Amino acid sequence: MNRRRALIALLSLGLLAACQRDLFNAETEESRFQQWQSAHAAEAGAYRAWLEAQEMADVAPLSSLLRTSRRWRQCDLPEFAVPPRAQWPQLLPTLRLLHQLQSEGLLDGRRVRSGWRDARNNQCSGGSSRSQHLANRALDLDLDPAVPPARLCGYWRRHGPDRAMGLGFYSPERIHIDTAGFRTWGTDHRRGTSLCIQPK
Repeated sequence: MNRRRALIALLSLGLLAACQRDLFNAETEESRFQQWQSAHAAEAGAYRAWLEAQEMADVAPLSSLLRTSRRWRQCDLPEFAVPPRAQWPQLLPTLRLLHQLQSEGLLDGRRVRSGWRDARNNQCSGGSSRSQHLANRALDLDLDPAVPPARLCGYWRRHGPDRAMGLGFYSPERIHIDTAGFRTWGTDHRRGTSLCIQPK
């Protein structure tokens, strides 16, 4: 009985530590963005105003859209960046796609992990030299664990051709979307390894 109580206590402490770690990370991310934004108020404000004018400001938090890469620390590069102004309109089709996917309950704009990248950041992040992140046409996201990849693949099959939807899987939980053509790929950047391709 004592062993059982000790095990339950250990599990409870582990869960509490995990919750505290997640809370700490969320607070840290937000505080990092606030610090960055205070030093880049004009450009960040202009980008937000432009998104509002396009009625796209509520699709994803600004901090998520401006995050450059999951690997920004390893690459020793800025975590946040505003794309060149000439490239702002290129994100609109992908934001509209994200909005549609959110309305279907498939994606969550709060889970965007990467948007525009410059060439150096893209290379360090493992992106292709033809990456749509370079053109501000792509977003990387984490899938909600409650959403099976098969549901997202179903949307891609039905609506992808009309919406020029690209859907890539870095893993079953980490994905890429863009609007640069109807296609899909998996962890090795090949179509055959995509979770949307049924094995024959």
